[in-house]
Amino acid sequence: MKVWEKRFSELPDDSILEFTSSLKDDFFLYPYDIKGSQAHVEMLCRGGYISPEEKKILIEGLEKIKKELDQGTFPFQKDEDIHMAIERRLQELVGEVADKLHTARSRNDQVVLDEKMFLKEKIKVIIEKIKSFQEIILGKAEENIEVIMPGFTHFRPAQPVLFSHWLMAYFWMMERDKERFKDVLKRNDVLPLGSGALSGTSLNIDREFLAKKLAFSRVSPNSMDAVSERDFIVEFVFSSSLLFLHLSRLSEELIIYSSPFFAWITIPDKYCTGSSIMPQKKNPDILELIRGKASKILGYATAISSLIKSLPLTYNRDLQEDKDVLRETPREVISTLEIIQRIVKEMEIHPANMQKDATTSYVLATDLVELMVEKGTPFRQAYRKVGEIVKILEKQGKDFSSLSQEEWNKYFPFPKEEMKDFEVKISVERKKSSGGTAPSRVKEQIARGRELLAK
Repeated sequence: MKVWEKRFSELPDDSILEFTSSLKDDFFLYPYDIKGSQAHVEMLCRGGYISPEEKKILIEGLEKIKKELDQGTFPFQKDEDIHMAIERRLQELVGEVADKLHTARSRNDQVVLDEKMFLKEKIKVIIEKIKSFQEIILGKAEENIEVIMPGFTHFRPAQPVLFSHWLMAYFWMMERDKERFKDVLKRNDVLPLGSGALSGTSLNIDREFLAKKLAFSRVSPNSMDAVSERDFIVEFVFSSSLLFLHLSRLSEELIIYSSPFFAWITIPDKYCTGSSIMPQKKNPDILELIRGKASKILGYATAISSLIKSLPLTYNRDLQEDKDVLRETPREVISTLEIIQRIVKEMEIHPANMQKDATTSYVLATDLVELMVEKGTPFRQAYRKVGEIVKILEKQGKDFSSLSQEEWNKYFPFPKEEMKDFEVKISVERKKSSGGTAPSRVKEQIARGRELLAK
């Protein structure tokens, strides 16, 4: 029997009830629903709406229900949702006293409370997973602090950089992601319970007590906003989508750099799969799945935004559809962070291959321009001269070091002997501007990273 059946002269048939039921979607919220209900019972006792004996009966009854749900022995019926399933079962276990549980509470504020409690827990886990990944990035950067690779623009060799500098780029992406999740956590940390259906309640309740009991830092200031607000989910999913964009970029680069054409890194076999027809294949399927999951999370971000874009205040049944997004997004984020950090930690680096490729495609052209600038040549003049040289050398299949003394003197305002400073190792060492790829600067980044993680 539905709690609202007495109001209607004709009830929905089974197909409608099945269509409207959200039990399969909101089942995951049961631990938070029970915890919130137990705190609510304690508040009702403080307000004199239930006796201490009734409080004990209700709290113990809710604890029995949690054990049934944990153990998979809960006797489900044609329940509307997990909230009503728990209330129905409580009535079966403790009798009429269960009718007092919903005093001064609506499913509207009950649902959003459960969602916020769930998300608070998951965000804290995600922040710790990001920190763990950052630790692995720092360790890998320290292990390979002197390894040189070509950096790219437009996916064409551009200038030599340290591999550790490349790694640290992802450390800082993760740092921004971590800070975003911390911000989401702050804005999520608002208690909605006590808002009722939309207008609050005339009954004597203590929302500050509830906030303290349920570890919320403050209570919602507006009951209408509290029951209809899903900003915390939207913001969480958008932060997750940005994290996945970064993880997708990293996965793409690892796929490329582990290909036979680069052979800069080797992904352990356990993170790859084979082909059903080509026995030689070792496919980076795990990294490809991470790229694919990024699309899914972006889809969730669109879905939750579209869900609330035209809803009038306050609660509307549309909001039932937020559960898939809320449940699946943190699951995907946590599992992906766990996998990607293992891959980065265990991947094998091949410095010689990186170093070899760092000397190709005239990657020192900009260094040559800067050397000319240091000797007094205006930048654009130096830029044009080096561009001319590259054009000539490309046709001849030569590099800068193959220029004759006569050719050298034609273009450069300093002796060819100074070419000794014209090496990729010297190139990266010279990039000492703040945030640059010089080993000293990368070591500063790593030190700063460790300071941030120690906070």
